[in-house]
Amino acid sequence: MSFALAPEIEDLAAAAGRLAARSLAPGARRAEAEGRWPPEVVEVIHSLALGALDLPAVLGGVAAGALAKVEVLEALAAGDAGGLPALDQPGPAVGAVLACPDTAAAGEVAAACLAGVASCALVVADPGFSSRIEWAPGWPVLRWAWVIAGDDLALVEVAPAGPAPALAFHASGSTAASLGGAPVLGRWRLPDGAGVSVRGRARLWAAAVSLGVGRAALEATIAYTTERVVFAKPVAHHQGNAFDLAVAATGLHGAGLLLRDAAARVDGGDRDGGFWATQAWLETIDAVSRVTDLGIQLLGGHGFLVDHLAEKRFREARMLGLLWGGRDAADADVAAGSMSVEDPLFAETAQP
Repeated sequence: MSFALAPEIEDLAAAAGRLAARSLAPGARRAEAEGRWPPEVVEVIHSLALGALDLPAVLGGVAAGALAKVEVLEALAAGDAGGLPALDQPGPAVGAVLACPDTAAAGEVAAACLAGVASCALVVADPGFSSRIEWAPGWPVLRWAWVIAGDDLALVEVAPAGPAPALAFHASGSTAASLGGAPVLGRWRLPDGAGVSVRGRARLWAAAVSLGVGRAALEATIAYTTERVVFAKPVAHHQGNAFDLAVAATGLHGAGLLLRDAAARVDGGDRDGGFWATQAWLETIDAVSRVTDLGIQLLGGHGFLVDHLAEKRFREARMLGLLWGGRDAADADVAAGSMSVEDPLFAETAQP
């Protein structure tokens, strides 16, 4: 088993990491207040072809794959995740774009998203589905919603109803829209199990962004707790705190390996790629929630103040765990497929 990255992916992620450290992290609070990333940052990210990384060439992409995409997302999110929902388009909806049987419709959405003239959202529907979307990028204009319910996919043209309050990702703005009465541009019944793949690609996106947020949170927490002295020794050197930090770091590292493996499975055409992506998302959300919560707890009262980024990272981690049906929808997908998924480790040990 190898988790090594190809040199070209390492180089791309390293470039994204340098941008995050030099431009995103120092301006995170300013971007949050202004509701968008600075134009010069946007221009550089467009040069990285962020939205096109995991799209095939036939849809205007560069076909770098899901693994390259998650590595770049993680690197950028470690600096500031706030503008990613708006700037990375089609982003979380890439699974729906790829699964759409109408190549003309998928191509139109992809082209507009990559050109930066429109954006799309992904809606995971269930019997209790609400027709109102309240978390979608505020720029560029939200034009389409992909709706996935089980293995049924629909493309809906939406008209934004105006801005909505953002609980996280302020640098992307936020738009409210209603699907009630909106024109349905197409409905398709996907092959059995394809819905999990669509949702899994969105969860890969969320897990990658969440992992970047978590890594930044852990680094900041360790830096603070090794400098802050309480009862004659650094906060991190108190036994209980040291154990908590070690557990948080181990969980984060394990989640990163699961995410990388899931993305590689998707790139390899694994029919259970959506299942493994969902599993990676579940582990990552848990690990990052633990890390960001610990960051607030160990900073004490400072953790709730905007002087530090701990509270911002906490909000972002929680938001990423609530999207696309949250844990309930993810658990349902895992439970539905757990008896039929082939585990390569067990398959190898069963060979004579």
